[in-house]
Amino acid sequence: MAGWDAAPLLARIAAGEGLQLDFKQRIESARKIARTLSAFANTEGGSLLIGVKDNGRICGVDPEQEYYMVDLAARRYMEPTPLFTSQVHLWEDKHILEVTIPAQPDKRPFFVKEEDGSRRAYVRVSDKSRLAGSFLEALWRAEKHPQHVFYRQAEARLMAYLQQNPSIDEAAFRALLGPREAWKARKILVKYTLIGVLRLEVLPEGERFYLNETPFPEGTSLARP
Repeated sequence: MAGWDAAPLLARIAAGEGLQLDFKQRIESARKIARTLSAFANTEGGSLLIGVKDNGRICGVDPEQEYYMVDLAARRYMEPTPLFTSQVHLWEDKHILEVTIPAQPDKRPFFVKEEDGSRRAYVRVSDKSRLAGSFLEALWRAEKHPQHVFYRQAEARLMAYLQQNPSIDEAAFRALLGPREAWKARKILVKYTLIGVLRLEVLPEGERFYLNETPFPEGTSLARP
C-alpha cells in the first residue's frame, strides 16, 4: 500500500452516504445486505464501504470474512445474481472492504429471496433503500420489449391534466380515468415513461410523473385508432 493516496476515499466518507454510497460497520446478515445490493443494481449502481460506521468513523473489518458474506448474499439470496467487484483499502492499520455494484438495467429487476418465500426488488432513493414495488418492477420488465404507443381518450386526459398540474401519481391517474378505465393507468404511465413523454421521479413514498418539456420526442410514433 506504499504510496497509496487515501485522500479520495476519505473525501467520499466525509461527504456521507448517498444515492451511490452506503456505509456498513460489518455485515451480520447476508439477506439484509442483499437488499442493498438489489437497490444499487436496480438504480444507478453504487459502492458499499464495509468497515465504516454510519457516522463516517472508520472501524475496520476482516475483509475476507466480509467478502464471503457479500458473495453469499449475491449468490444465495438474489435472482438474478448481480455483478460486483471488490477492493481492500488500508487506513491506519484498519481494513475497509469496498464492494462496487454497477447499474445493470439490462438484467433488472434484481430480486431478493425473502424469508417468507417471496421475491422482492429494492430501489435506492437518496441514502436509503426501499421496496421497489409493483410499478417499477413492471417498468423494468417493459424496458426489455418494444413499446406500441397509442394516443386515445385516456392518454389525452393524462396530457390535459399535466398541462394544468405539475405532476401526477398512479393513484391519481387511476381516479382520473374512473373505475372502468383505471386498469389502463399503469400501462400508459409505463409506456409514456419509456418513450420519454413523462419524467419519472422515484421518491421515498412512491413515484411521481412529470410532463417533459417536449412531450413527444422526435421520432415518437403515436397510433390513433
